[in-house]
Amino acid sequence: MLRVRDVATHFRVHPATVYRWIHQGFIPAYRNGQPFKPGDGATGALRVPESVLNSTVPTEEAA
Repeated sequence: MLRVRDVATHFRVHPATVYRWIHQGFIPAYRNGQPFKPGDGATGALRVPESVLNSTVPTEEAA
């Protein structure tokens, strides 16, 4: 599992962009081993599966 910062570095975007992709459902994320659901009120660091690095970058047109 990767940190949001690591994913941002790989795709050469700001970490806020990765958080936006997560909230929009473009890339999966996990918190404390559970799938992330926006608005669930849970706290803790988000982690992203390494398989995301093999996917294409979401574009603004897709957003």
